[in-house]
Amino acid sequence: MSKQNDELKRRVHEIFQPAAASAGEARAVAGRRRDVSTATRVRFFLIALIWLLVGVVILASYSDLYERYHNLFNAVFAFAIVVFTIELLLRLWSCTVDPRFRGPIKGRLKCLFTTSLLVNLLVIVPFYAKPLFPGADIFINAAIILIIIKLLTYSSVFKFVIDVLKAKKNELVTALAIDGILLITFSSFMFIIEHGPDPRDFSSIPAAGWWAAQTLTTVGYGDLVPTTPLGQMLAVFAMFLGIATFAIPIAIIGAGFTEAFEARRSEPGGQTGDPCRLLCNLADLKEQGVITEEEFVAKKQELLARV
Repeated sequence: MSKQNDELKRRVHEIFQPAAASAGEARAVAGRRRDVSTATRVRFFLIALIWLLVGVVILASYSDLYERYHNLFNAVFAFAIVVFTIELLLRLWSCTVDPRFRGPIKGRLKCLFTTSLLVNLLVIVPFYAKPLFPGADIFINAAIILIIIKLLTYSSVFKFVIDVLKAKKNELVTALAIDGILLITFSSFMFIIEHGPDPRDFSSIPAAGWWAAQTLTTVGYGDLVPTTPLGQMLAVFAMFLGIATFAIPIAIIGAGFTEAFEARRSEPGGQTGDPCRLLCNLADLKEQGVITEEEFVAKKQELLARV
């Protein structure tokens, strides 16, 4: 009985693996074609449901449509919340097969605070809290926004972007710290220069910070402008410096994407991977039943032809 329970738990866990995993990781983890196929269908259903919910949210923002079809809209909401609740419970139940989440309580709590499940929890809790807290509508509106974020958690691109940001976090923190220092510096100087002649617009350093943010990011709404010659000179300096410094985080992220793409090409299945390592990985996939003998032979011949 315990063995059957463990097998069922393993299959459920494999079906609900986040789509953020790469295709190669998903296949290596699943190990069975049937599980991979079921996981694909489940993921497609969840993504389709989220898109349906996003469409309903957009349509429900029209008051006349909501008044006419509010029963239908509420039914879709209720159905989606039930599905998301079942998904959350199944993933919490089966997560202990993952070595990262060993332990019936500690492991599940750790899994609950992963990005995917935490977004799921934040989406469903406000709907269940509404009967207990009638004023919880604002939290439901916030949960509706989180539904779009939940959609991202099913995307492999989302994990790829997160991995790039994590890899470049030290450089990004340094660049953003420099930008923050510049923002505070220009806000303070502009407040000192412009507060006397224009105490209404530049009433405080935070108010001047709104001008500094516009100028350094080269947005320039034009609602706050310096009127003194010294203030205008400072503004010109801020414009040129903003172009140089606020572009640094973009350059860092761009370099991170380039490095990540190059790393992917060097992985098994890429164009520059080690042939011996690729062949070993193909053999492992064949032993796991992910690919057939015919597919293994075809991939092997393709690999040898490239060498």
